[in-house]
Amino acid sequence: MAEKKPEKKRYWLTFLLKDLDVGETFSPQVLHLTIIPWFVSEKPEEEVADSFRQYFSQQLAFTVGIGREDEFKNKRKIPINLVGSSPALHQLHQKALAWFEDIEARWAVKKPHVGSEFIPHIRRRQGHNPAEGDKLTVSSLSLVSASRRGDDRRTVIGKVIFNAKA
Repeated sequence: MAEKKPEKKRYWLTFLLKDLDVGETFSPQVLHLTIIPWFVSEKPEEEVADSFRQYFSQQLAFTVGIGREDEFKNKRKIPINLVGSSPALHQLHQKALAWFEDIEARWAVKKPHVGSEFIPHIRRRQGHNPAEGDKLTVSSLSLVSASRRGDDRRTVIGKVIFNAKA
């Protein structure tokens, strides 16, 4: 029997500034750097997670600089810190897009802002935020799932720890 739409999962690839393990849940307020935004796949969750771990298992850690505060003007103003341009970050984004194609995924958002529209950033939240000039070592990648509708619970379903920088 086919799953009802609200029960299907959506996924996203991110670097979480708070180190969370597979199986841990969190709210959207956790600081993160999106690598690719929400997507869906018809493949079973375990197949998506296995493919993720295999595809990204040999990544090297890299450092990015935190840039100035800014805001995205959507339906409302969204405060962010830009993340400095980094060849390694853009390569990771491109690799994620290739993996997205490999698992025959489709976007779960109207405007995914990927490829040439990718603007690396960390959304600012109440409490601790990075400051302009800070350095951030991107040392892992997390595959996160959530229900398509409903609660704000996010769950880490896959994680790859990057190898030390070369």
